[in-house]
Amino acid sequence: MKKKIKKKSQTTVTQRNKYTFGDRATAKRYYLMGLNLQEISKLMDGIPVRTLEKWQQSEKWTAIKEVQPLKLRALELHEGGRSYNEIAEILKVSRVTVWCYLKEAKEVK
Repeated sequence: MKKKIKKKSQTTVTQRNKYTFGDRATAKRYYLMGLNLQEISKLMDGIPVRTLEKWQQSEKWTAIKEVQPLKLRALELHEGGRSYNEIAEILKVSRVTVWCYLKEAKEVK
């Protein structure tokens, strides 16, 4: 939503909307919940979809969304009695990555 302001010389200046980090975080949370950008725009009082696309690209939301299921799968396999090496082979990631996933999952619990 751009607002036009007239100055004394009758030239119009376009002011940009300013969004807080909280707005970005909320939009990101909605995206990770599975909403698309149009739905997020409606929920967040009409933030332009293009702005949401820029945030999505700069913060790599899609990469984050793809990693979450891997972390959950690693935790399920570990709780099922699999070793780090077996989990790494199944998920096609390194053993160190499996260790990091499980460490993060244990911290959340």
